[in-house]
Amino acid sequence: MDHLHTKTIGSEPLTIGQYQRIATEEFQVQLGDWIFKVPPYAESPSEDKEYLAHIRSRGVSEKTISAALRMRSLVPEFLEAAADELLAGTPRVVGFSTVFQQNIASLVLAKILKARNPSLKIVFGGGNCDAQMGQTIHESFPWVDFVIRGEGERVLVEVVRDVLEDRSIRPHPGLCYRVDGLSIAVPQKGEPQVPMDEVPTPIYDDYFERLARTPLRPELWPDVALLFESSRGCWWGAKSHCTFCGLNDNLMRFRSKPASRVAEEILGMAARYGVLDFVAVDDIIDLRHITELFPLLRASGVDLSIFYETKANLTKDQLRAFSAAGANAIQPGIESLSTPILRLMGKGVTGLQNLRLLKWCAEIGIKPCWNLLYGFPGEPPEEYERMRELVPSLVHLEPPKFMPIELERFSPYFERPFDFGIQVLGPRPHYRFLYSIRPEALRNLAYDFEYRYTDGRDPETYTEKLAEAVDRWRELKESAAGSLYYRRGPGFLLVQDRRPGLEAADYRFDGIEAKIYLACDAGTTAAEIHRQFVAEGDKSVDAVEIENYLQELVDTKLVYREGRRFLSLAVADRTVEIQPVPVTQNPNYAAFPVLVSA
Repeated sequence: MDHLHTKTIGSEPLTIGQYQRIATEEFQVQLGDWIFKVPPYAESPSEDKEYLAHIRSRGVSEKTISAALRMRSLVPEFLEAAADELLAGTPRVVGFSTVFQQNIASLVLAKILKARNPSLKIVFGGGNCDAQMGQTIHESFPWVDFVIRGEGERVLVEVVRDVLEDRSIRPHPGLCYRVDGLSIAVPQKGEPQVPMDEVPTPIYDDYFERLARTPLRPELWPDVALLFESSRGCWWGAKSHCTFCGLNDNLMRFRSKPASRVAEEILGMAARYGVLDFVAVDDIIDLRHITELFPLLRASGVDLSIFYETKANLTKDQLRAFSAAGANAIQPGIESLSTPILRLMGKGVTGLQNLRLLKWCAEIGIKPCWNLLYGFPGEPPEEYERMRELVPSLVHLEPPKFMPIELERFSPYFERPFDFGIQVLGPRPHYRFLYSIRPEALRNLAYDFEYRYTDGRDPETYTEKLAEAVDRWRELKESAAGSLYYRRGPGFLLVQDRRPGLEAADYRFDGIEAKIYLACDAGTTAAEIHRQFVAEGDKSVDAVEIENYLQELVDTKLVYREGRRFLSLAVADRTVEIQPVPVTQNPNYAAFPVLVSA
């Protein structure tokens, strides 16, 4: 970005916003990788027009394509400058860690380095190098001397020792190396090989030295966040691999760092770099860290802001612990609001639990980043109409991104497609524009694949209306926040409803009505509420009366019902100031009859 900024001073500048769009929003066509498809990696861009036609068909705008073409024109000079900088240090080994859109940039710079210093050893590792993908990189690109597949901490050290001591490379699990020009791939182990105690703490000194020098620092600084790692693997995936998840089973076994060490790393990096925003790269949080790590962070008195990935079936107390420690943004893996579809993907949660999490996040002040996915094999189309009808009730909560599932290498869908009614058609089309290798090798290198359903279904035909409803939800995000909330009074409950698209209403629930509504905070049944009341000595209503009353609240969209369970939708305490509606304009005020018998 420094290079792009410098080279476009005095003309129309290339911006950080354009960079971020290409890096993130156009990720699925790997436009960021294509920008680096330049000599000496690719001598002739003969397929460029075809690639650009392809990404236009996928909705990439002309404005973004124009920015990408301008960036690409500046890449060769950038690569030569990068090579100059690296070679000035007279290295013996240069390593590239590559994941997602980093392969082509890594391959072309590595080829430049190798041409300028043939004795230099090039090592590749990272997510793009796992299993067959890494072996294919090694076989297809001879200027890459070594590829480390899987965890690299132990293997990299031994490879570098062998190089520095000028001895033959010894085989290690997952390593690809050459003997007399022949690519040798040592099999990976079936489980992780690196204990978390051996994983070093990152040192970001070089990054902050560069950040201090760049003229873009004022624009970049507010968004700077430090990555940290407190665990590896997925404890849920080890029990039930979600059908669409592309995490390799060989790396699924869960292990984590002690809470004391994680706290020491976070607070140490905060002090060293003057940064309070952190992002965990964990696939899923260790639940023990909620009770062991978060209290340490809270006790530090430091105002941290932390992002974590987690499962959605957290309790309210657990979410409060997140917030108290500064973990105020999460990716909870919601994926759907349909219990039947969640069962198909093996998520281990229900639609009600997912809605409950969204409600509690709104109440506690945690931002949930979530996707509403569609296209699961065997999914019942009618569930998408049910979710469409539900959306107007949820506009006061954080909206999702609505997108189809991807077929990813290592997922159960990819490994056992016929078990799920899927036919794998081959790598996504953009791969052939990035790599000039034989089709079999391209298939082994790709991570994302095209597919079709063996029952001939087209999910677009039954998800269109839900997509429109989610678009509307996202448009209402700012105005609808806090538009359904409740406040407690002495013996009563006030609920104010200003959700856009629904009739404005105020409600007062007295006595047992209020107790029933509050009892639905975590989702419960009428029978469970009745048993609770009886245990408290209150026998004024029976379970049938409670269920009938709750159904009235369901009809008014104040409660969500799933089977026999009821979940209140109003959020405790208002988060924004909402103007009251006069009672004369609000026929729903105190609309529900008192349940206590005469």
